[in-house]
Amino acid sequence: MSPSAELKVLIVDDDQTIRSTLAEIVSAWGYRTFAAASLAETFATVERERPDAVLLDVKLPDGSGISILKELKKRSPELVIIVVTGYGAHNDAFEAGLRQAYGYVTKPIDQIQLRTMLDESLKLVRLERSRSEALHDERRQRAGEAKRGRPQGLTNAPLGNLILAAMKLLGLSYKDIVLESDRLARLNNNSDMRIGKSTLGNIISGSIRQPGTAKLDALRIILNLSRADMDAAIGLQPERQFNEQLEVNHARTHELPIDAVTRQRRIKMPILRDDAKLEDTQFLDGAVRRWAHIEVEYLSSFYPPHLSYVVIGNDDRNASPIVPPGSRVLVNKLLTNVQPAENVSFYERELFYVMTPNGLTCMYAELVQGNRIVLIPHPGSGNLREEFNRDQITIIGQVIGVLYPAH
Repeated sequence: MSPSAELKVLIVDDDQTIRSTLAEIVSAWGYRTFAAASLAETFATVERERPDAVLLDVKLPDGSGISILKELKKRSPELVIIVVTGYGAHNDAFEAGLRQAYGYVTKPIDQIQLRTMLDESLKLVRLERSRSEALHDERRQRAGEAKRGRPQGLTNAPLGNLILAAMKLLGLSYKDIVLESDRLARLNNNSDMRIGKSTLGNIISGSIRQPGTAKLDALRIILNLSRADMDAAIGLQPERQFNEQLEVNHARTHELPIDAVTRQRRIKMPILRDDAKLEDTQFLDGAVRRWAHIEVEYLSSFYPPHLSYVVIGNDDRNASPIVPPGSRVLVNKLLTNVQPAENVSFYERELFYVMTPNGLTCMYAELVQGNRIVLIPHPGSGNLREEFNRDQITIIGQVIGVLYPAH
């Protein structure tokens, strides 16, 4: 059975051909489908079938689909609404109403885009149902074991329940987790990512209360879990989790996942008055209506962050002693332009984060002969410079900040 088999999707469109075609496509993705041709039918079907998602056309015989978004969310707050529109231009009413929806797709519908949006929006619904089922099964099992003399009060840890629910959702066994963690350990050259069967059992039971960061990363990747859910399950505060990510030892240079940086972090932003004109005043306080605290992760959804955090691996000495192994560097991915360099000291040169045929590293770079780049290690590293064609390497970004390892 597909993980989506019990999830319901309501398709709303006044065109019979579109309704039937979409129903066939969405059903093939593993969802149970219903159809409606008007606003009235939509409300009736939502009340009767309680769908998990609605694909809502804008132009309907008895009104605009946009006009009922607020009412639909009021009746069913957890309902995922994806607007389907054939209009090329969107007016203010459309934009205002769309805030109640998860997103929108345009006609002709891109099936890949729609499926991605639908699967992503319903991922949490599937996970929550799987958790509930796992907890229900666990309670029944505990009740049965208690009758056979099992000690009372023996339960899995919150992280264990999260892991079991994800394993059930994905159809994975203990052996699958062990084998996949071994593959990840080899791929990342990090033996700490390997999880034995007994270790997995101890994590689930809570005997291991605080698994290492590498093992948590392995479980997160294998089970497709969010870092926020795992942090909450083990009671790990965002700041501490981020620090552990920075301090974990790796042989290779690597970039930290962005959610380790942004997750649950908030910044203070001004909400300006409607009549505020910043070009006419130098006093910001007078133009501010109120201050709001906004999560960094939410802002990054509008504009993908160009700053990233990178940990210099224990085996990467190309920038040492300026940036020794174990350092944490801040990289600006907008700065990728490599210039010729003549008579410039290593304290004046730009240091770049680079993908080479041998892996990721931080090195100095110099443009030569038009289309060739020389990667230059610091003289103190003892390593040799190498020359590449421009298409053989990728300049990911320039190092703009360094935090040295504690000794």
